[in-house]
Amino acid sequence: MNIEGYVRDVDNNDLVVSAEIPNVFYKKVTIPQALYNKPFSIPIDVLADGIPPGRHTITVKVVDPYNFKDERTLNVNVSYRLRNKSFILINTPVDITTSYTDYEGDPKYQDRYRYDHDPNFFDNSMGIIGDSGLWRTSQYQSFPYSGVYTATFQARDNPRNDDRFDEYRLWSRDNLSSMTFMVHRKPIALFSAKLTGGWLQITDSSYDLDHIKAYNKGLMDWQWQYKKTGSEMWMDGQPPAQLPTAEQYDIRLRVRDVDGENGAGVWSDWCVRTVGSAGNLPPVALFTVDPNIVSYRKSTTVTDKSFDPDNDPLDVYSWTVVKDGWQQVWSHWGGAATPPNIAAYGVGTYQLTLQVHDNRGLWSEPYSQIVQVMNHPPAAAFNIPSEVYRDTVIPLENLTPDPDGDGDALSYGWNARINNSGYYYTSGNRSPVMTIRDLIANYGISQQQAISDGWEMRLTASDGSLSSNATRMFTVKNHVPTAEINGPTIVYQHDSKTYYGIDVDEDSSDAGSLQYYWKITDSDGTTAMYRTANINIDFPDTGTYTLEHWVVDQIGAKSNVAKLKVDVIENQAPAITLTAPAGTVTNPTILDAELQGDPLIRWNYSDPENDPQEKYRLEFFSKDGQLAKTVENTDSTGGLRQYQVPNPTFERFAIFSLYARAYSKGSWSEVSNEKAFIIDNPPQAGFTLMTDTGRNAAAVPIYRTDVLQITSTATDQDIPKGDSIKHQYFLKSSSGTEGMASVQESFTKQFTSNGIFTLRQVVTDSLGLYRELSQNITVVNRLPQVTITYPTSTSAANPTIVSTLTPVIKWDYQDEDGDVQQRFNVRIINLASGAVKIQSGEQVSGAKQWQVPNGTLAENEKYAVEVEGYDGFGWSNVSSRKYMMVNLLSIKGAVQHTEEWNSNRQAYNLKKSGDAESPRGYTVYWAGEKFVLQGTATGLPDTVQVTMSGGYTAQLSPTGSDKTKWTGELADPSFEQLPDGPVTFTFTATNEFHTKVDTVTVTILGDWSEYYQSHRVK
Repeated sequence: MNIEGYVRDVDNNDLVVSAEIPNVFYKKVTIPQALYNKPFSIPIDVLADGIPPGRHTITVKVVDPYNFKDERTLNVNVSYRLRNKSFILINTPVDITTSYTDYEGDPKYQDRYRYDHDPNFFDNSMGIIGDSGLWRTSQYQSFPYSGVYTATFQARDNPRNDDRFDEYRLWSRDNLSSMTFMVHRKPIALFSAKLTGGWLQITDSSYDLDHIKAYNKGLMDWQWQYKKTGSEMWMDGQPPAQLPTAEQYDIRLRVRDVDGENGAGVWSDWCVRTVGSAGNLPPVALFTVDPNIVSYRKSTTVTDKSFDPDNDPLDVYSWTVVKDGWQQVWSHWGGAATPPNIAAYGVGTYQLTLQVHDNRGLWSEPYSQIVQVMNHPPAAAFNIPSEVYRDTVIPLENLTPDPDGDGDALSYGWNARINNSGYYYTSGNRSPVMTIRDLIANYGISQQQAISDGWEMRLTASDGSLSSNATRMFTVKNHVPTAEINGPTIVYQHDSKTYYGIDVDEDSSDAGSLQYYWKITDSDGTTAMYRTANINIDFPDTGTYTLEHWVVDQIGAKSNVAKLKVDVIENQAPAITLTAPAGTVTNPTILDAELQGDPLIRWNYSDPENDPQEKYRLEFFSKDGQLAKTVENTDSTGGLRQYQVPNPTFERFAIFSLYARAYSKGSWSEVSNEKAFIIDNPPQAGFTLMTDTGRNAAAVPIYRTDVLQITSTATDQDIPKGDSIKHQYFLKSSSGTEGMASVQESFTKQFTSNGIFTLRQVVTDSLGLYRELSQNITVVNRLPQVTITYPTSTSAANPTIVSTLTPVIKWDYQDEDGDVQQRFNVRIINLASGAVKIQSGEQVSGAKQWQVPNGTLAENEKYAVEVEGYDGFGWSNVSSRKYMMVNLLSIKGAVQHTEEWNSNRQAYNLKKSGDAESPRGYTVYWAGEKFVLQGTATGLPDTVQVTMSGGYTAQLSPTGSDKTKWTGELADPSFEQLPDGPVTFTFTATNEFHTKVDTVTVTILGDWSEYYQSHRVK
């Protein structure tokens, strides 16, 4: 619309005309030189300018350059007719227009409305309307909460003004009787303005509660205006960055949100700030709360945005927090502070009020905001297919946010109803799966009643204290059955055929209750009706028959009528073909009298009309063409295709031929093809196995030296009739392949290796029948025998004494099979510990001796010796043990002077020659000297005895436990008379195993007095 009028000014000044709806609309135009009446026009576009519904007062003001003014007012009503996908403000009056028509002309009986509310479409959900998703009898005139709404309208007709026929009053199902619209809140313009040193500082904090999380806070346009405080007209745009500090300015801002057509929504109220003054301006209390609507389980944050237009410091903050209009839950008076978490005080509506004081003594106006702490009710929502059938598996897609906005876990209840019935409980699960068939079974709903477009499903979601509902309408439809006939279209006279109704009803609820209809019209026009699923029809006459078939389900829906024309033609004779036995007269089948006996006759049967076989006849002929046997049997099943000749019926080893005929519907077939057979007695296999040593190889093992005689005992009953048999023998070792051994009836065999051999005899008669017999023959090796010949001792207590650490072990070897020794193994065992001292290991050799390596045996240890021999097939048993011990007994004698007499000898020599060792060497003694004896021994002798010429003896004693040094003396008064000449000392060492000797010869020259005489001469 246009605001139109006229203005004038007696001073002929330029005039400014403005039109304003406070906090909603402001526009102005300039009228130049208005000395006389000059018209003006200010356009208003309700949509583009965001004029909300309601009664508005428009102030039209005219101002001259000297700020003189005149103004008038006019009123305008803006009404809002709700349209699909439109935006409206909360608590704004709306009107939904409806219309009603009925095809039968029935009057309208009742209206109902349903509003499905999604409270979470916008940020800062305000809650959900209490009857969201439920039917109500009246419209909402306005909506208190933000969100997306889907409004559904249905009208109910009244075909008869009689409550007894209430079930026939039907609700409309028009899908056009619903619309979706968005209910939102006005944006909020908010800013601070300071003037410092002539510089203007503006901070914008505007927002839209519906889009507080968006990067642009849900705003699409900002309208700034300013003027000197005393001026009547506003100037568009932001004020300049520099303003005179001595003058006072008013600045105002409004913002526009995005919730409208083409993203252009409604304007906020104006936010007005004043800056600049010769005196002191009061401060401005300002704060934001995030969020303004908060869950009782979450928290709020209060941010102080208070300021002083003069940039004076703020020194006192006065806060009050009042719950539900009467209960003060928090207050503060003092330095800068903000309220704590408002949600902590519980569910309720809180008014937060702030006043601030500057340090120059002025208080701000009180500034308040409302914070709502709430338990968010669940927002029930779900999807269901709009059309289903009784057997459709319906997944109920639950779209309810779980947990809800408070984090509460939810419980659910699903209920369905049809038309005006009560509700049927369906499930308590979050996302159940159901079928209409389940409801029919559980609540006694009739199949006919279930087919309706009046079904609705209601979901109730609850957090334990609050709940919400969602309702969806859906249609249950019926599948119309289909009919089809399955059966032959060409038959033969006298046939009896079954025709099947191939009937399909996609509703399994109906499949078992279909009603079947058949109409049969024969070749002469006679009709017959049947009520069975399938029918069996006899065709006694040729011609054309017409079959018609249809079905009706329990809802009363009739299928298509299926038709089938059947042509009946004249009957023809069957045919028979013999298939077994397969032989012919020139090449008859040979039957094994034991395994098969008399023949099993088989044949193939066919009939052009597929008539079943009713009886058959078999005729058997001997070699000379005489009829030997006839068999004729009936076939009640029509499926016989074989006959077993009883055993024994026919002579053995004789040829027979046979023919067959089949009978069906009064006609015998032509004679079949000819077949022939011979029943043959098979040969019987058998043989004996005897060696030249009298061993039965079938019962006991034999040896390689044995000569085996294989003698056949095979027979055949038909030999007197001219039959004959031939022999084959096959031999196989346990790990080898089978090979031909002989084709003679009997033969001999000598084996060259050991093991288990299988001899298989195959005997075959002249007609090719054969039998076979297998026998295992075990050829074993006789193990060699080993006897140790050195060492010879068989007693561990009295072992053979060995005088060397590398003795040669010797043994004898015998083998009954004549096998030579190929390997040996010698073990020498320490008898004290039982451990193997040394062993040869497996030596590949035919030698019968082995020398013990040096450095392996120890002296005076007793050893057991064992030997094994290998003949190329197996090892002998361990030989009997022989025993030995190494003892290396030795003695080395020495005859010495006493120290005194050795000194005398040397003194004598020095006197005689000046040489201590000449002329009397160390081995020269004076008669009468004492002989000092010393023996050096090995082999731990038990005693060492010295015998001197003349029969004098002395026992030496060991100087230590190792018995290597032995000492002693030999002296006698008679030694003074020893004649000059040699004297022999025999050293004898003895232990329990050995005796060893050593001789030492010295010389007697003079007697002991000679030395003293010589000495006195000196």
